[in-house]
Amino acid sequence: MKLLFLYQPEKILEGQNLEIKSYLKEFFINLIMKKLVLLLVLLLVPSLASAATLHGTVYDLDFEVVENAVVEVDSQPKQNMIAIDGGYSFELNPGGYTLVAKYYIGSSLISSVEEEVNIVDDGDYVLDLILFPEFEDELVEDFDFDLEDNSLNMGYIILAIVIILSLIFFVFKKKLPKKKVLGLEKDEADEVLNFIRKEGGRTTQKDIRKNLGLSEAKASLIVTELEHKKIVKRIKKGRGNIIIFNK
Repeated sequence: MKLLFLYQPEKILEGQNLEIKSYLKEFFINLIMKKLVLLLVLLLVPSLASAATLHGTVYDLDFEVVENAVVEVDSQPKQNMIAIDGGYSFELNPGGYTLVAKYYIGSSLISSVEEEVNIVDDGDYVLDLILFPEFEDELVEDFDFDLEDNSLNMGYIILAIVIILSLIFFVFKKKLPKKKVLGLEKDEADEVLNFIRKEGGRTTQKDIRKNLGLSEAKASLIVTELEHKKIVKRIKKGRGNIIIFNK
């Protein structure tokens, strides 16, 4: 080795240069990888920060809270939950979604509803769901038709169909939720309109609920119906709603 150092020093220097180059190469590769990871994290943070919260309560046609309904939304990935106490909540990015709620007893589907919702920005979105009963299957099963039986007169078939449609119309007319809010309880809708008028034609849904002693669900239903009839207009601002008269 001493002889090699004395007579061939360039060999030793060449080996040391190779080790230094290898070390520097590994150092720069690790540095570049760390920079890439940091860049990915920075790109993901804005999308996480822009997530919105969609929540609400599940009701039946009598406006009673429905417990243990299955609520799902077609986000990516798909989200679903059991509304144990009647309430649900999802974290969603801006976009359009379909929200579905179903209530089962055992394996039988009792009622369901499907709503479209559009998330335009981050914030707090409230959407209460009203379940509608599944009538058709139960009513059809009450009539045991054998369409292949030639002895069954076509007149009886038409009569049975008319009876089924009449029953469905009667049930929906009796339990229609919108008529219950602004028909049987028209005074509450008038109180809401008078309060908005008193506030100069502009107020918040929170002030309506507090000043008139309404529940959050009842206030939301009344404002929704007034908005549907184009009497008022609801403007989303932050975590609340501003209610104004529709010009």
